[in-house]
Amino acid sequence: MSPMKIVVAGAALLLATGCQLGPSPDPVSKPATTQPASQPAPTPLPSDQILASRTAAADQYYKLKIDLLAADREGKLVTVNYAVTVTEHDRAFGWTVGDAFSAVPSDTPDADGVYLIDRKNAKKHLVAKDSQGACVCTGNTESIAINTGQKIVFTASFAAPPEDVTTVDVHIPLAGTFAGVPLT
Repeated sequence: MSPMKIVVAGAALLLATGCQLGPSPDPVSKPATTQPASQPAPTPLPSDQILASRTAAADQYYKLKIDLLAADREGKLVTVNYAVTVTEHDRAFGWTVGDAFSAVPSDTPDADGVYLIDRKNAKKHLVAKDSQGACVCTGNTESIAINTGQKIVFTASFAAPPEDVTTVDVHIPLAGTFAGVPLT
């Protein structure tokens, strides 16, 4: 039997038995995050914890709900968590996030377009960078696709404002600015 026939026969056997090549798909999509080596992985948030919500249009085809879930102060960092749900679309596939939450368009987009505003000290806080210069935020957003009804949580971490600052404004691209968000 020729090598080509062996490959075709093997592929047919895999398809017939319902096997697939590569890793099994994860039923709950979670974006990859870039974390500095010293940072622990974020703790999953309860799904009912929503500080504020906005509706947005990703483009003329996709309607979104963006929920601000948390602005948590931990030591010298503040981590913002927000969830994106596609509420409606008329395309065959879900919405690909791409560079929608990026500060600037890129071939390798991430969620570095989120920022904090400390009104008390008149300062804008950009997403923190790790020792390799990568943002401490959800990365690889070009590979995240969200289907209708699916919720994906994104994160972004920042240098914390001084301890006497108890609220900040949180700006999330597509959603705009959430004012007076308590730092917990």
